[in-house]
Amino acid sequence: CCCCRRGLFIHRFLAAVADEDGEVSCLAQAALRGPLLEKQPNLLCNHFVGAVFVFNSCKAHPIYAAEASGGGNGLIVDFDGASLAGSEGSHRRREVYEMMLASMTDEQKLEVTARLAKEILGGALETSGDLSAVCKIPATGIKCATRLPGDRIEAATNVLTDALTILASPEIKVGRKGSEDAEDELASANGSRPDQQRSAHKLRLLTKISRKHLMEIVIPILCNLKTVLEGSRSPLLKHLMRYLGKIFRSYKSEVQEHLANDPILLQELGYDMRQYEKKQKQRDKDSILQAEVVADEDAV
Repeated sequence: CCCCRRGLFIHRFLAAVADEDGEVSCLAQAALRGPLLEKQPNLLCNHFVGAVFVFNSCKAHPIYAAEASGGGNGLIVDFDGASLAGSEGSHRRREVYEMMLASMTDEQKLEVTARLAKEILGGALETSGDLSAVCKIPATGIKCATRLPGDRIEAATNVLTDALTILASPEIKVGRKGSEDAEDELASANGSRPDQQRSAHKLRLLTKISRKHLMEIVIPILCNLKTVLEGSRSPLLKHLMRYLGKIFRSYKSEVQEHLANDPILLQELGYDMRQYEKKQKQRDKDSILQAEVVADEDAV
């Protein structure tokens, strides 16, 4: 029946968005943004977190199983050989995520942000499961750190990497429409028509809710996950720190206020962010120098 095949149906269309054939991609986007979204406004929002698991082939997780059970056979979501999994599929997955977010309302973005934080990042803090296991794997010594097969390690690692990358992306920001910022819309609403003023008022409210969610839901999860990743010296730490750094830069006063009762943690986070940014600048500098050396050698 149509209902039981909806999971497979939506993921096939989403995979087609990243098809190398431009015409196929355009047709898939037109279908998703047109009749499908008109009939089911929450379609992309409801399947977003599931898509992260499905496109990374993270089959051991219950969320993948839930999506697969909606796909017909209850075991796998098959794309007839068109896989988006692995590091080689990361840019194609990002293309799909960006299209989905661009088609969402601000309320839906808030919901997706909360689910990514709770179900994926929060899931990594549980005592069992693949997401938890890969967070305890150091940059070296994978074989002795876990008994998980290599494909499950890669899948779970990419799920966490994708989640952190999505959360740090401008596309998921409330009030963001392409390159437009919420501040621009709020500024232009002063003295404008009543409908524009209502829209600006709603945007202000959603922006406040977004910041509240970040402080009360996301930050605590990130802080706990940071401790786990630091303990194992996990390569995932760089992705977490990149996202945490963005939150600090965007909402420094709010973070300081929220963590006012824990000055030691606030001081540690501030120090860690400065150290991380310092290392990143050094890495960028080293990369530039290395590129210059290679260019000089090629010239000779």
